[in-house]
Amino acid sequence: MTSSDLASALPQLSITSVTRYDIFNYLREISSPWWGKLDEVTFLEHLYDLDRPAPENSWLPTVRADIQQHRINNDDLDDDWIFTDSRLGLSEGPDEVLLAFLARTVHPEVATGVEEAMKQVEDLNRLLAPDGWGLRSYEFLSGRPVYTPVRLPPTGPLVPLPLNDDDTSKLDLVLGQAYSLLDCAGEESARDLLRTAALTLRRDGGFFRPTSGDSWTEHTYAAVLTVERDLQPTCTPEMKEVIWRTLGPLFSQLGRTDVQDLVVEGDHRPLPNISPDWRTQAAAPATPIVRGLRLPFSTTEFDVTRRDFADLDIRSSQDSSGFHYLYDTRACRMVTDFVLDDRPQVATLCNVTIIKKGDTFTPRIKLWKKDKRKAGEASATQTVPDTGTTRAIKALVDTGDVYENFWKVINFLQGCAGLSTPGDSLQLVARDEDQLAQLLTGQDRTMVLGAVRTAIGGGLTEEDIRLISNRKEQLQRFERLLNDPDYFQQEESLATTRGAEAVWQAFFEANQWIFGYGLNLIACESIDDGKLERITTGASIFGGAGKRIDAIMRSKGLISSMLFCEIKTHDTELLAKTPYRTAVYQASKELGGGVAQVQKTASMAQQLISRELVTHIFEDDGTPTGVELSTTRPRQVVVIGSLREFTHNGAVNPEKINSFELYRTSIQDVEIITFDELYQRACFIVEDR
Repeated sequence: MTSSDLASALPQLSITSVTRYDIFNYLREISSPWWGKLDEVTFLEHLYDLDRPAPENSWLPTVRADIQQHRINNDDLDDDWIFTDSRLGLSEGPDEVLLAFLARTVHPEVATGVEEAMKQVEDLNRLLAPDGWGLRSYEFLSGRPVYTPVRLPPTGPLVPLPLNDDDTSKLDLVLGQAYSLLDCAGEESARDLLRTAALTLRRDGGFFRPTSGDSWTEHTYAAVLTVERDLQPTCTPEMKEVIWRTLGPLFSQLGRTDVQDLVVEGDHRPLPNISPDWRTQAAAPATPIVRGLRLPFSTTEFDVTRRDFADLDIRSSQDSSGFHYLYDTRACRMVTDFVLDDRPQVATLCNVTIIKKGDTFTPRIKLWKKDKRKAGEASATQTVPDTGTTRAIKALVDTGDVYENFWKVINFLQGCAGLSTPGDSLQLVARDEDQLAQLLTGQDRTMVLGAVRTAIGGGLTEEDIRLISNRKEQLQRFERLLNDPDYFQQEESLATTRGAEAVWQAFFEANQWIFGYGLNLIACESIDDGKLERITTGASIFGGAGKRIDAIMRSKGLISSMLFCEIKTHDTELLAKTPYRTAVYQASKELGGGVAQVQKTASMAQQLISRELVTHIFEDDGTPTGVELSTTRPRQVVVIGSLREFTHNGAVNPEKINSFELYRTSIQDVEIITFDELYQRACFIVEDR
């Protein structure tokens, strides 16, 4: 078939003028001319009918004669005349005309050598790939491949060669190609990590791979993937391996075989904008200056007259001492002393040390006076007349080893009827519950309620009893949903929205109290009096009437903090079924996806309201609710699976539980809670067990 026949058979044009321009430039720059071992006329007569009449503006009879006159006799045309000659249709003709020409340039009869032809095919295919074309061998002539054009799926953005270290725009295209390939492979978590990432190349220099005997040298490179710092913990070794399996071959295909590994780093936090006259605007130092150096003294005091106790957590020390400490979540610091009275020169403080024995926390108390005129933790003193010695102002009282007797006195005073003590009273529990139940059985409900109210000195109501009774019923339902597959299937069939997640969503919507306690010892509740599941992006609770989260809550305090929760099912797998390596199990796709999902939702919501440190909440129709939320680093929770996944015939698989615990403790900002752990927390709330 001649080129004219090809043009009439398939006249469509998909190879763009940009690609044609790049191809012509490439053919101009290679060492061999486009006609190869042949002369131009012999080359072209295989593709075109050169004996047809010449154009009307030519005085020569045929196209063959016109070419011979201008290229051989007069030599007044450049070697690349063919690319712009409209009679041959290479620059503006159908795809097949250009493709037939290119296949001819690498034909064994034309190309000067096999290796040169193969290299030329590789380069041409790279240029043709974005437009969906390529050259493939279909037969052999004397052992040498003969190529023909074939249709191929478009490869996406073209990365021009060479790919240098500082080619930022080209590296971004490489990252885009990796994103597309991961998307086609269904690797959604790895794909989403690349969407906001940046790719750079960094020479090893012996720092990243100093191991002797490997293939790394000072000239070896590592690909550096810089991701959002909040997303860095989601890039597990398994996810990193998935990304590198896609990214590594791309670098090899682009001639960068020296890129040997992938390094994942978090991005840098943006630096604050500082005015040139910041020194004059800066406040006077609150700490003393010694020898020209400012010495910062970080305080561990908590002012009970100004601060909210809801900001405090109990946290454990990093060693095995058994000591725990109070932590101020708002100021991000440890608390050791409570300021009871603050005067210009002397402050009265209560030092609290917390020790954990078994499942019980016991506080040790020390009351003391602080001299505010001295730096550090200096006790206030005064001079004894006529002696010149000093003594502590009043007495420093340390309960020490008598703390149990100290708290016995406090508990006795709070339990005495008719004796008023500041703060909340402690809960009193009957010692002989069976005897008390026997005495109350069959009595009038009003009389029993009145007797109990008198005995405990509180305001117990029928609503309180109904609430406790209902929670016990819901606790039993929780246990059945968790452990009875037939009951769960029955509940799923009755749900208005089908699916296992819908069953749990409806259960937790009706029993928000399960989420309302025990999250790092801070009480939580729904954003307002509405549902847990809310819209957080698009037209959302932050702006009026988009993207949903299974539960968004707030801590209870003067100003609340946000908490996002993603709810899966109790049967969702926590780990992959087969080990990734010996005794090493990777997180399941659902677990990794759930973590990434809650992180992304929290990040998007935070970006939406990041202009203010405190935001207001609105109803779906735009009505303000009066609720204020702190937008600083919202907490995130994923409720998923059950720990019984790691048991078999009553025995625990230590490798699986070890892999799971290592994974969830390494995830920053996201708390992973299993359904059985959530059930046990509900048991503690209702039954203190």
